[in-house]
Amino acid sequence: MILLYNLIKMITTGLLASFCSFSVKFIDDIPKGPCIFVANHKSILDPIALIDALDRRVFFLASKDLYKIPILNLMLNALGTIPIKKNTADVNALRSALKLLKNGYSIAVFPEGGISLDKSVKKIYKGAMYLSYKSGSPIVPVGISGTDVVLPMGEYLPRSGRISVTVGKSIYPDLSLKKAESLEKMGNAVIAALNNLINYPNSK
Repeated sequence: MILLYNLIKMITTGLLASFCSFSVKFIDDIPKGPCIFVANHKSILDPIALIDALDRRVFFLASKDLYKIPILNLMLNALGTIPIKKNTADVNALRSALKLLKNGYSIAVFPEGGISLDKSVKKIYKGAMYLSYKSGSPIVPVGISGTDVVLPMGEYLPRSGRISVTVGKSIYPDLSLKKAESLEKMGNAVIAALNNLINYPNSK
């Protein structure tokens, strides 16, 4: 599985370089242990941009609807992606993600629940915050810019452009608070961080 992951990363890195400029900026060091990478979502290119930006293997939580698409479902299964029901608290998916985190692996989540046409992140689901609270793993916010220009929603042929990925400071759960309060606090921090990273200097 890791060989397939690395192969996909190598191929997509080359493809991105062929039709756009691609840059990655780290605001702070990424913790060495398991992390929950949380990013904004404006294009189907976002997972590729995230894979290519990070130097570690990540397991994505992906909508079950994507598994209905031929070929894509084979790739998702081969990569060990966790299927999750949209707009619900999918207990089985969360349990699988927690198991990965406790085994030392990192996961990646697009908490808006799908591609958003909004210029900023306005609302997110609390699954990532729940996973952080239950596992103690930090959330690492990631702002992705330019993918919606290179490959807008509804299109399948990329244009030339610039994609930038900005990885922010880790956000840790406040375990001194009750779960609901901690999740709310983290959620607000994640939204603020993502919006700052999307508009970070030199990210456009």
